[in-house]
Amino acid sequence: MKLKIILLALLFPSVIAYAQGKYHIDGILNNDYNGKYVKLFQFQGDTLITSIDSAKVENGKFYFEGAPHINDFAIVTIGNYPYIKSLEVILEEGHIKAYMDTAFVASGTYLNDLHNTLDAEFKRVYHKWFNLTTNGGAVDIEREKAYDELQKFIYNSTIENRSTVVGRRFIRDHKSSIFTLENMVKLHDQLEALEKNNSLVTQKDIDDLSNFIARNKEYTERQTKMNNTQYVNFELQDTLGAKKRIAQYVGKSRLLFIDFWASWCSPCRAEIPHIKDIYQKYKNKGLNVLTISFDTNLTSWRNALKKLDMPWSQLIEIKGMGSALSKAYQISGIPYGILIDAKGTIVAAGIGSAEGLEKAILKEL
Repeated sequence: MKLKIILLALLFPSVIAYAQGKYHIDGILNNDYNGKYVKLFQFQGDTLITSIDSAKVENGKFYFEGAPHINDFAIVTIGNYPYIKSLEVILEEGHIKAYMDTAFVASGTYLNDLHNTLDAEFKRVYHKWFNLTTNGGAVDIEREKAYDELQKFIYNSTIENRSTVVGRRFIRDHKSSIFTLENMVKLHDQLEALEKNNSLVTQKDIDDLSNFIARNKEYTERQTKMNNTQYVNFELQDTLGAKKRIAQYVGKSRLLFIDFWASWCSPCRAEIPHIKDIYQKYKNKGLNVLTISFDTNLTSWRNALKKLDMPWSQLIEIKGMGSALSKAYQISGIPYGILIDAKGTIVAAGIGSAEGLEKAILKEL
């Protein structure tokens, strides 16, 4: 009998190793990291590091093994800031493949595969809903169906996986996508019935969402009140340093879109190419554009202007977001825009996207 065991160990060493109740991580990197060390950090909660291990990269590969720990995610990392590669992994018993080359994914065990599946499916249903929401040609029934699919997926995934580290991470990352108070309360109540100490969706989450909805409603009402009021004139600075007033641009065209932005605002910069398209589409029908930056650094502003190449006038409010200008136009975040007619009347306020701009233009034209 002993001879059989010895022969088995010689013939199938990996089988014997993986049968010992440990996790085994086979990592893949590119050969640029050969000779360097990968580190494995284990955590308790979000910040408390409980152990650190390291392994040398040889032939683009590295290896870890140890006692399973499935209550928290661990992190495999290599490199120094800002050139760090890192991968989250659940130290589950079994053989784990850690890909850190062209793809960044840990797979091969139940919990790691579940994490990948939930993440991929959330992205699919979220982007389906998001694309229909931002697509002006989509019909309401399609948007509602996609919205219901997203909300049901969050609810079912949380209930089914609530007892695992994957389920806890899933709801922590995605409960901000629960958009109605009714859905938040429903999930909270169900978890209260199933869990002894429900910390996944708490009363604080309900209160936070309730307050957000109230603030958003108040914000929307403020924007609505700005409609059909006169624009507020301010003296600002142009690209040459000359003083210019907003009044110098109002009334020169049938419609004037004022886009408030800043070079540090990624969503603002992402919208500008779309605004360019709309400008080209409607400039012959009476649309003009003026952009006003909230940059407090002139160099950053001018560098951004060179890259974005906007074919309309540019002004800057050097005092930034805390200025009297932002308060006068009720601006609490950017991108933000207003559409003004030839008489100086604000016909649409709170425009945050090119799609919203086009809708407002079509309404006026």
